[in-house]
Order: sequence, then C-alpha cells, then structure tokens
Amino acid sequence: MRLRYKPWARELIANHRDLALNEDDLDSLPSFEYLELGCGCGEFLIKKAQANPNKNYLGVEINYIAFAIAVKKLVSEEVIPHNIHFINADANKLFAKIKPGSLQAVYLNFNDPWPKKKHHKRRLTYPSRLQLYFDLLKVGGKVIYKSDNDVYFNDSCRYFKEFNKFHLIINENYVKLDEGDVMSEYEQKFRKLNQPIHQIIGIKEQDN
Repeated sequence: MRLRYKPWARELIANHRDLALNEDDLDSLPSFEYLELGCGCGEFLIKKAQANPNKNYLGVEINYIAFAIAVKKLVSEEVIPHNIHFINADANKLFAKIKPGSLQAVYLNFNDPWPKKKHHKRRLTYPSRLQLYFDLLKVGGKVIYKSDNDVYFNDSCRYFKEFNKFHLIINENYVKLDEGDVMSEYEQKFRKLNQPIHQIIGIKEQDN
C-alpha cells in the first residue's frame, strides 16, 4: 500500500532525532537485542517495548513515510518508552554494524512477498537472509515470521527447511497469540477479515 506524503514528517523527525535514527547513526547505534525488519508504521514494536521495559528494540524501515508515522505514534504515547528506536535505513547497511551473536530475536511481520520469481532473492526469508539472521542471533535466539500470503508462507517453509540450521515451529493457521506476542496493524486487519495468519519460528539451538 502506497502511503501519502506527510507534510509534517521532516519537522517531526528533526525534533525527535534521539528516537528517530538514520544512516548517519549507523556507527553509534543504541543498544538493542530485538530487531524488526520492515517495521512499517511501528505498532507491533511499540507494543513490545511497552510490555517489556527492560528489553531494547530497534525497528528498521526503508520507507520514509512509514518510518515517520512510526515515530509519530511513538512520541504520541502518554509515556514514551525509551527502550525503542526506529531507523530509516537500508537493512543491509545495518546488518554490517550488528555484532554477531548479539540478538535475541528478529521479527519479520507481513513483509513484501515479492511475488515475481526474479525478485525472490529480495524476500526476507530467502536462505541467504536466514544465514545473516543465524549469524546475528544468540544461541536460543529466534527468527519469528508472520504472513497472510499463502505462496510466500509455503516458499518460506521450504527456505527454512533447506537452510536446515534452525529448529522450526510452523503454524499454518496461527489462531491464538503466543504468550507475549502482539499484533501489528496488518495482523489486526487480516484477523478482522478472518484471513488465516501463518507463522514460522526458527530457533537457533547451536552456533553451527
């Protein structure tokens, strides 16, 4: 879905540079152990941060307008959680700045399914991506993927199985939220439409 231009976006970001990061901040990132890739308008990660004040979260979003909306939501909270930051950056540049074996979780919530075969390598569950996550996660850390897209889910199941380094928990119809889980904007929308939600959890049980 294309987001409309927000005339307030640049001023808002400029006024909240402590929470709204960009590629200039890649060499001075705040501490975090929980990473959401393609965090969209931020609702999932804000809820996680509010529920877990002793854990540190980073959401990366390449779309500037979605990023601005996420920051606006964050600073509009009655009590702003300071264990969360959003960064408007290319995730590939971010990966190079993250210490291997430092993350507890990588969240992949309703990312672009890139349906054309020539674009499949851009999918966030493609095996080359899974290797990146595996290297960045601690032992016991998790990749947690959700999607409403049947084809993307089935292909992602195959990617995870072919990669064969994670212990897998696969829920074709993720009905009841796991303890501690929260819903993104997209998940709320799809559940209201009674659309099945698919989930894959990949757990890193050892270093290789």
